[in-house]
Amino acid sequence: MDLLKHGEFSFKKILSGGYNIIEDEPDIVSEVTMADGTIKRNYGSMPKTSITVKFSQLDKNTYKEYMSHFLQNEDIYTYFSLKQQKMLTKKFFVTFPETSVLSITKNHRYDEFEVKLEQCGEVSND
Repeated sequence: MDLLKHGEFSFKKILSGGYNIIEDEPDIVSEVTMADGTIKRNYGSMPKTSITVKFSQLDKNTYKEYMSHFLQNEDIYTYFSLKQQKMLTKKFFVTFPETSVLSITKNHRYDEFEVKLEQCGEVSND
């Protein structure tokens, strides 16, 4: 079963325990602390989903292929929803990863890198 897809490309080399998802987080537009200490919040209309995915032990070619799917600041991804137990497609902001390198040989070996996706829109299925 796939956990994360970009178009028809399925990410297979996700680190064990490296798929973390927070679904239906309230979108806090503003927060004000009143004089009596109470807090008032205004919420946006769209609850958000945040996904953090960690990839590990990639060779140079696989690393390049994976990174090519995270080039845009915002993009559409399909992910496995733990709440709904099915694949959903939404638009996400992409936080570019920091990468640690294990070795610089002919094929290079990349230890691991983490990508954070934060929902910024819905995708119409029309």
